[in-house]
Amino acid sequence: MLKRIAAALTAAVLLCGTYLPPANAADASDLTYAGVDISSVLSLEKSGVVYRDKNGSPADIFATLADAGVNTIRVRIWNQPATNSGVTYGGGGCDVNCAVEIAKRCKAAGLSMLVDFHYSDFWADPGKQNAPKAWTNYSIQQKADAIYSFTADTLKKIDATGVDIPMVQVGNETTTGMCGVYLADSGWSAAGWSNLCTLFNAGAKAVRDYRQSTKVVLHFTNPEKSDNYLYIAENLKNNNVDYDVFATSYYPYWHGTLSNLTKTLSSIASKYGKEVMVAETSWLYTKEDMDNYANTVPDRGGLGNYVNYPISVAGQAQFLNDLFMAVANVANGKGIGVFYWEPAWLGVGNNYYSNLPIWERDGSGWATKAAMEYDKDAKDYGGTSVDNQALFDHDGKPLDSLYVFRNITGSADTGKEKNLVSNPSFEADFGWTNSPNGWTIKPQLSDGHFDVREEDPRTGSCALHWYTERGFEGCGISLSDVTAPKDGIYRVSVWVQGDTGSRYVISSGMKNQEPTKISGNCTGWSNWEQVSILVSAKQGEQIALSMQVSTEAGGYGSMDDCEIIWVDELPTETTTTTTTTTTTTTTTTETITSTETTAAPSSTKMGDVNCDSEVDISDVILLSRYAAEDREAEVTAQGKANSDCNHDGKLNAADCQYILKMIAKLIPMFE
Repeated sequence: MLKRIAAALTAAVLLCGTYLPPANAADASDLTYAGVDISSVLSLEKSGVVYRDKNGSPADIFATLADAGVNTIRVRIWNQPATNSGVTYGGGGCDVNCAVEIAKRCKAAGLSMLVDFHYSDFWADPGKQNAPKAWTNYSIQQKADAIYSFTADTLKKIDATGVDIPMVQVGNETTTGMCGVYLADSGWSAAGWSNLCTLFNAGAKAVRDYRQSTKVVLHFTNPEKSDNYLYIAENLKNNNVDYDVFATSYYPYWHGTLSNLTKTLSSIASKYGKEVMVAETSWLYTKEDMDNYANTVPDRGGLGNYVNYPISVAGQAQFLNDLFMAVANVANGKGIGVFYWEPAWLGVGNNYYSNLPIWERDGSGWATKAAMEYDKDAKDYGGTSVDNQALFDHDGKPLDSLYVFRNITGSADTGKEKNLVSNPSFEADFGWTNSPNGWTIKPQLSDGHFDVREEDPRTGSCALHWYTERGFEGCGISLSDVTAPKDGIYRVSVWVQGDTGSRYVISSGMKNQEPTKISGNCTGWSNWEQVSILVSAKQGEQIALSMQVSTEAGGYGSMDDCEIIWVDELPTETTTTTTTTTTTTTTTTETITSTETTAAPSSTKMGDVNCDSEVDISDVILLSRYAAEDREAEVTAQGKANSDCNHDGKLNAADCQYILKMIAKLIPMFE
């Protein structure tokens, strides 16, 4: 039996196609920019890396990214990333000529370009902000003049390709300084800030002179230190720096929780009126080191204390969904986008010693030996330390997580409907609260807690959480009534986890009518289960959702990721059609009843695809065939309602896996 289940599961995965993210990701579709930084791509292609499309065939990576929903490419620019004799420093050799070639390919693929000036000859980050070799001995004013000229000349060359340049970044991760000006050298004094801001304004003026509509971006790090960001923004204001976007790097293993990110960016947006975005981010999909050059984060041991995502493609996709949502939730609609950092930086092979000559020749690794003449700390020359955080596998085929971008840009019809719950994951209040936005909690506990806090979430940073030393009965949370935007069948669902002594009753239905209820017990810490109810509603009617929890002494649990989503048209009345067929010898009368319209999915038996009242392997096989568009695989309206086990509005491999888990008794059967 287990072999049959495994075989069917494999078939289901192969047949049912591309991963589609949870429906609440569509709430972030107002964001303007869904971008990636692939600055090293030309050197990688030169070294023999082949990029493929979703079918595994060799393809232009820019076209693949556009197909996946990416709309903007971020490209770093170094002044002279090579020795005077032309030996590359590596890191992609990202000079002006490289940027121009990438711009041409962006133009051909219909992609915009974010130009990222480092004002250095190699990597610029909080730990190093070295001036270009040619500017080393310049005064502040001379550096300002050089920044203006270099920025203006470079933008002119890139503009000649015809590519759209909506934003220009003046400096990269400039938290500690830029272009050889270090705030620490002046003790973070007003004079030091004045010098740094003179350089910012020189770059900004070049951008304004290039095109008034192009936005000026300033880029900083460490959003987990929110007071530091307010300190930076205040100094920018005091020095009259001309910019539009306050950007941050956000690597979840270093930079705090997503709720804190939203809160920190909201404070900048509210107090200073600036747009905000994430200019760099990434997450691991594997622990594997594909090129034998040490990875920045090799495994879960390097992840710190902030994160709650699996090291997997699915974990990577969920992180991206949640990050887009965190930026979309910034106050006053000031969040404008997210850029993933170097998702295509792959190794050229899996043998370090075979790779090294190629990295040295083409600059397709992190650094070459030559880089030490400019940066004495560039000792770890070699390959890529982020290949395990790419959005492409080691063969260059896009991972399913890349297609998260489609949900943001709307570049493909995902079939997703908007989640009508405005605060579905309890992130809107940025942490602990007993009165979460859009929800009501009753009663308040004096012993233990039943409230929202940053504890045991399924996704993001927050969840409704409970714990008690003595036990309690009937603590409840209810959603403010949701108005149905159109006629249809709505799926109402919540995710729950907790100890086996925690009992829940989920209720949903139309306001002022007897609700449908589902009760059960949690099955253990972090054993998340989704509970769903189908509700029929007319446009304008109110849909209610509530959960009651009772638990024993020491009981705990969480509720997270709540959804109310339109899934289907309302069923029509049974229709009977009489047709008459006449031949020379007989007249036959045939009664035809429409199967598709008569079955009203009012009572769902989850997993019963063929509607025979049993959930077994035949249901998996039928669903696999139907998802693979087998025309002979017929599924009724009731069967479709029974099939969508993960409640994403699609019938695919994920639903097959859910049914298989029920058959194998890894999760309970749900009616």
